[in-house]
Amino acid sequence: MSADIHPLSSKGEAAEQASSAEAAATDSLIAMGERSVYLDAYLQPFKRWLDKDTVTEIMVNGPGEVWIEDASDPGIKKIVTPEIDDRLVQRLAEQVARVSHQGINREHPLLGATLPDGARIQFCGPPASRKHWIMAIRRHRRLDLPLDAYDNGPLSGETVVAMPDPQMEPIAYLRKAIRNRKTILISGGTSTGKTTFLNAMLGEIPVQERVVMVEDTPELKFPGENSVGLVAVKGELGEAKVTANELLQAALRLRPDRIVLGELRGEESVSFLRAINTGHPGSFSTIHANSLRGALEQLSLMVMQTGIGLTRSDTIAYSASVIDVIVQLGRDANGKRGITQIADSKSLV
Repeated sequence: MSADIHPLSSKGEAAEQASSAEAAATDSLIAMGERSVYLDAYLQPFKRWLDKDTVTEIMVNGPGEVWIEDASDPGIKKIVTPEIDDRLVQRLAEQVARVSHQGINREHPLLGATLPDGARIQFCGPPASRKHWIMAIRRHRRLDLPLDAYDNGPLSGETVVAMPDPQMEPIAYLRKAIRNRKTILISGGTSTGKTTFLNAMLGEIPVQERVVMVEDTPELKFPGENSVGLVAVKGELGEAKVTANELLQAALRLRPDRIVLGELRGEESVSFLRAINTGHPGSFSTIHANSLRGALEQLSLMVMQTGIGLTRSDTIAYSASVIDVIVQLGRDANGKRGITQIADSKSLV
């Protein structure tokens, strides 16, 4: 869910009403004023970054750590902040929920809203997070730049990177694909080691990149400190059902460099492809299929079942344009697991 938090009305307006309405209006304004004071109080630990114009992202991955993206200091920096713990983030989430007329608890663990200053804020709490509360504040920098500021001389064409031969040097090929932010889909039948292989690929991601993972059960290893894990919830007693598709929508507001989806199964397939196509290349996922072409066919079938309105051939072409590389896993006659094929997706269409 997402909502805007609007500025509060003034008490002067209430004073102009009739006496009976005035009392009711005053009570309402007091309540709103109290909520605003509480919101300011829980935002206070973040004030040093909220007051800085060059800060664009404020992220909490867990207790005692805040990650800051500042345009004046390239890169995302970790700042140890013992005062910002799970309890404070949860209280802030509850206050934002009240002011924006939403809910946030184990039955509604996801919350998105707009703060009074226009900043976007996203919360993910247990059971939809692995253990701790996750928060991200995205602030828009308003720069007044003339067109000349974008003049860097003649445009250069896209650089073509020479890749190792995927059949002769499969591991070297994959390592280079990961470094070059190629989106990779791991395909395989049951018990071919897709999750184990995905964990091995995660170990090749540069540690400074921010990775957001979406899983049914927490099985994947974080590639670096600046990683968070979201968990789909089946909807047990007292807990909401949170789908992988809903988590992908929340993940987009957590400022990921890459998104890792544990497995493609249904409607989340469209959200995953769109996420990659809107600025998150280098993402990974797995799919149940027995061949490289079968993986594309299976993914396309999932997309079509959402009612997106594309033909089968269009869906396959779109999937192949977004997914860069497909890896097929299998087992030999002795039961040994391994890579059986690797291909550039476009070569399969």
